[in-house]
Amino acid sequence: MATAATSEPILTCAPRRAPTKQPGQDRLSTMSNSTPITRRSSYGPTSATVGKRGAHTRMRIVDVSLDLFDRHGYFNTSVDAIAKEADISRATLYQYFPGKDEIFLELLDVCGRAMYRVARRIGPLGPTRIGFDNLNWWLGEWSWVFDKYSTMFVQWATVANTEATVRSQVESFVDGYVHMLTRRLDEAELQGLDARSAAAILVAVVHRVNLFLATDRTFGRGVDEVVDGMSVVLQLMLFPQTPASVFDDVLGSKGDSSPIAVPTLPSIEGLSADERTADLSKRATRTVYALIEAGADQFRQKGYYRANVDDIVEAAGLARGTFYKYFKEKQDLLVAVSIEAVRESEQIVEQLRTVDTVDLDAEALRAWIRATVSFIDKYSGSINAWIERTADDDLVTRLGAHWLAVFDIAIVDTLVARDLKYPIDPVISAVVLRCLVSRLPETARELDPPLSESEIIDLLAETIERGFFNKTFLLASDDHTQ
Repeated sequence: MATAATSEPILTCAPRRAPTKQPGQDRLSTMSNSTPITRRSSYGPTSATVGKRGAHTRMRIVDVSLDLFDRHGYFNTSVDAIAKEADISRATLYQYFPGKDEIFLELLDVCGRAMYRVARRIGPLGPTRIGFDNLNWWLGEWSWVFDKYSTMFVQWATVANTEATVRSQVESFVDGYVHMLTRRLDEAELQGLDARSAAAILVAVVHRVNLFLATDRTFGRGVDEVVDGMSVVLQLMLFPQTPASVFDDVLGSKGDSSPIAVPTLPSIEGLSADERTADLSKRATRTVYALIEAGADQFRQKGYYRANVDDIVEAAGLARGTFYKYFKEKQDLLVAVSIEAVRESEQIVEQLRTVDTVDLDAEALRAWIRATVSFIDKYSGSINAWIERTADDDLVTRLGAHWLAVFDIAIVDTLVARDLKYPIDPVISAVVLRCLVSRLPETARELDPPLSESEIIDLLAETIERGFFNKTFLLASDDHTQ
């Protein structure tokens, strides 16, 4: 089908100078201590110097890096390990890439190109059988790309949060991709939702849902079930007037409705802030809580991996030695922060249960959204460590799995209080809603220009009402089912 021509922003490495060969620069100079050491400029992907053999070497470096990032994670993979796996010297690797960041960016470029290829093939969208079928197809293709490059997609948020070079490129890509989708959605003539906001919603939800698929966090639901369920919710967010028959024709009956199994809460005896401070003085107790608060904030700002003890004690206004009086190591602090997060989340869960969704209380829903966004922002570093499994402590991962299940059960209970008229598993719907409130604010802040905090709350409220508590949908006729 015909689509408008689009330009394709490309994730690229930092500009490189063309190699200039000077006498003695093919090796490290050892003539004297005063002689500067010069490394030859790296061969770029289109360098005329590299040749077929060099291109093969460059590709091998990229391929083994992807495998190592998958097995060990980005941060636990060294340049030496990449060189060894590629069967080349460290010096040879530097002829092709200035460092590990640039290898990661090249892999992101490959992922980005694949995503743009899929986006260019989106057919017309709308409240019709054809429109929904096109959306469903596109989300399936997007999921296929995510699965193919899951290593990169799973890790790019963590890496971007800690590496400035990567962060700027990822933000540029996200903004460019949202811009491309905005142009496509402009053609769909959305009602009550501007195309740029709709594009941000798609990027936020689809990325996070596929992340949960890749990390086995969809409660036993497979790719096809999740894609179909996500398609229904996103269709309603975009086109709340879509008739029920559209979903029946494309998807058929509802899928799996088996309940969520809640993992047992692991033993946290002696690890919570209350228990750590039970026998301490008031001053020492304030110190422990100050460290926990500073830890949560540093994990949020820099990510768990890059935040260090020096950052944390400086933020808390304490000495390094004070930290080790109360915590064995940074990971011990992450455990304490995670326990606090799980306990605070109980208030969010109970607040959601009080929202009347049968006769929707819009103000109560907005209050819950504000509280949830604030909670997720405060503990985003810890939550990302749970979701992306960047912490080495299994206790942290198990705490996160327990929290995700409890949170989603509350959403399921809220949704099934209404008579769902469309073919969707409430569990998948809950996963999509959680992905929306946890990821959309971050995506909206990365846009150029970014949305304000009040605009983010407004967008979330409007989107949730359209997609999950849709009165318009229940009253829709079949006038637009061509």
